[in-house]
Amino acid sequence: MLAEARAWRLAEMRQERGYTQAQVAERMGVSKVRVSQIESGQVSGTDVVARYVEALGGSLVMVAVFGDGELRKVG
Repeated sequence: MLAEARAWRLAEMRQERGYTQAQVAERMGVSKVRVSQIESGQVSGTDVVARYVEALGGSLVMVAVFGDGELRKVG
């Protein structure tokens, strides 16, 4: 369920920015089928999502939250 929700938001972000799957695929250096798989939740992983987000002009930020602080990684 979480993968589906995450995938849906990726497609929504792409559409809000006016990109087609083909354009994202070209920017990532992958096929349009691969972008479709990413957006449908069939392909996941931090590295894949980071490359997808970068293709949209953003950057992925991971945050680990602890009681006494947090650890950030910008990818």
